[in-house]
Amino acid sequence: MTVEHPAQPLSDAEVAAWRTRFPILERCTYLINNSLGAMPASVPDSLAEFARLWATKGVEAWTADWLPELRSVADLLGSLIGAPAGSVVVHQNVATLTAMVAGALDFSGSRNTVVLTDVEWPNHGYLFTEYQRFGAKLDVVPTDGLSIDVDRLLEAIDEHTALVPVSHVLFRTSSITDVAAVAARAREVGALCLVDGYHATGHMPVDVVALDADFYVGGSVKWLCGGPGVGYLYVRPSLLGTIRPRDVGWLGHARPFGFETDWAAAEGALGWLGGTPSMPALYSAREGYKTIAEVGPARIRATSERLTARLVEGGLERGLDVRSPLDPARRAGAVTFDLGPDTEAASRRLIDQGVIVDYRPGAGIRVGAHFFNTLAECDHALDAMR
Repeated sequence: MTVEHPAQPLSDAEVAAWRTRFPILERCTYLINNSLGAMPASVPDSLAEFARLWATKGVEAWTADWLPELRSVADLLGSLIGAPAGSVVVHQNVATLTAMVAGALDFSGSRNTVVLTDVEWPNHGYLFTEYQRFGAKLDVVPTDGLSIDVDRLLEAIDEHTALVPVSHVLFRTSSITDVAAVAARAREVGALCLVDGYHATGHMPVDVVALDADFYVGGSVKWLCGGPGVGYLYVRPSLLGTIRPRDVGWLGHARPFGFETDWAAAEGALGWLGGTPSMPALYSAREGYKTIAEVGPARIRATSERLTARLVEGGLERGLDVRSPLDPARRAGAVTFDLGPDTEAASRRLIDQGVIVDYRPGAGIRVGAHFFNTLAECDHALDAMR
């Protein structure tokens, strides 16, 4: 009989070693990794590698290096979310990928409703508001602004539902959503579920197969510490032969360098590729993905739970209004504080003092400590908020 032991948080010595690999930590208390993850020190060398290939190989770098790297990085990212090889593609951003998913659906019949909550990343609402011009109906499920009442969301999903976009972790409060239940309900009525994992991937274990998600999207900017310019899309393998994007690009052709007039989609997830990718962004993102894979999402999550517990408990002790879930099982890697009418101004004062956080309307000051942050930094941020 095999006994599984829970992952252990990083030791103080391990944290200290990892801190040397993130240059920004030398100049400030960087606690906003849920908005823009700290840059790994290896990124400049990776970008130099891209530049060297361009300088020495020119156009030959496309087939010899860059396109193989595009697929390799997609599979590396896929390993971080439990995706089978070949089921993930990378693009410039999640907005493009979500639009590709929307364009693959038919809203002309009675199954034309998009069900989402009022606490999703706003772009989802923007996109499907515009899709009402093509027959889509929008059903926005109200919330308390801090978390999703999953039972209420499930009740809204019925035989008229085409798609349910839902956040794995909410961007304002870091509340974790039971997206497996949402995906199961969508499957029960014949709808599809698109999970937005931007605020989950990189600091907690994700298994898209276990979640039974139809689509899972995210990007490199936040907890993955990969910088801007790379988003990713997972498509459930059983859907790859039945749902095809309408908005396609030349790189998604079965023979992109054949430059054929007629369209022929590449097999598998490669058919969801678009136009020319941003290779410098890919070389930057690769370093973040490698770093997260080296530490391991399970150990990052264990470390994160210790840090967020310190923030929550310390915030309550100092009389701060904690807007994130108090239950650690429902709380991801960031903690949000409401300081009243002065909250936005307080966030600027913190930044001026070298404590880098951010402010979101309707929520408050967000503090996103990653695996390389310390309990002392959490205490420092809390003291600066008082």
